[in-house]
Order: sequence, then structure tokens, then C-alpha cells
Amino acid sequence: MTFEHYIALFIAMFVVAIIPGPAVFAITSASLASGYKRGIFMTAGLLLADYVFILLAISGLAVVAEVLGGAFVIIKYLCAAYLIWMGISLLLSKPGASATGTATHSTQSAVLSGFLLTLSNPKAIVFYVALFPTFVAIESMTYTDILGIMACATLAFGSVNLGYVYLGGQARKLISTPRRLTMLNRCAGSVLAASGVTVAVR
Repeated sequence: MTFEHYIALFIAMFVVAIIPGPAVFAITSASLASGYKRGIFMTAGLLLADYVFILLAISGLAVVAEVLGGAFVIIKYLCAAYLIWMGISLLLSKPGASATGTATHSTQSAVLSGFLLTLSNPKAIVFYVALFPTFVAIESMTYTDILGIMACATLAFGSVNLGYVYLGGQARKLISTPRRLTMLNRCAGSVLAASGVTVAVR
């Protein structure tokens, strides 16, 4: 791959990343409710799933998706159920107790939730099946090219998602009273639950 190919691929990934979807709403809401840490862990999970998609795309994602179609459906519903569960937990939580409880929970599950979000994201599947091959000569891939593609994904998807994490964390800093924290939890919980429903019905 040439430098121009990497630039074109980076721009395409960046444009796809900034389009709001369930993943964006989830990481922003998680950062609002729990601070930067959970959002950063979720972003790491999102990137891991992108690496998996890149490897699958190079080895023939369309064939793999057809063979494992049932598995993708299961992952989609697991992710949807998890988002809805997180949303309901925030809606029912008390502001004083949710901060520590959610922070502890984030170290155990945020990466997994981010990973499942990308795996079940139709936007990601369409990009890697339909658009990705137009930027990459898959038949002549080298290990260096694969590492370069993963670097593009890290810079494009990582920077955009961390930007959303930063905005969510900054907004959280402005909210300090129990009443505002309760409102924040309800808003974040509603967004997460709605994201879960969106994932399920797509």
C-alpha cells in the first residue's frame, strides 16, 4: 500500500467514525455516568473488534459473515441486552452509590461491552464488507500493510471515540449536586437503554 492509500483509508474511517451510532451514544453516556475511565476502556474494546474485522476482511469477511451469520445475530442480541441492562441500572441507581459501583464494574466489563458493540454494529459490518475492499488491495496484502491498516483504524476510530469520551467526562465535571447526578444518571441510562433497543431492532 502507498502513502496515498493510507491517507484515503484514514479519511474514510474517520468519516465513518464521526457518524453517530449506538457505539457513540454508549461511550458518551458511559463517560457521563462514570467518568473518563469507563469510556476509555470501552474505546479499547471497540478498537479490538475493529482489528478483528480487519483480519476477517483480509481473509474474506463476506464468506465468514455468511457462515457465522447466526453467531453475529447472537452477539447482536447479547450486546443489546447488556446495553439495556446498563441503562436500567443507571435509571434505578442512587447518585452516591453509582459512582463507585459503576467504576468498579467498568474495569471488568467495559472492554467487552465495547468489543460487542462493534461486532454487532451494522455500520461496521457494511464498511468492512462493502467499502474496505475499495481502499485495500486484499489479494496483495503484506504483514506491514496489515499493521498500517490497524494503525489507521487506531488513529481514526480511537481519536474520534476518545473525543466523545472527553466531552462526556467534561460534562460530568459540571455536575456535582445529588439532584444533578440523579438527572444525569437518568439521561445516561435512557440513552444506553435506547441504544440497546436500536441495536436489537436493526
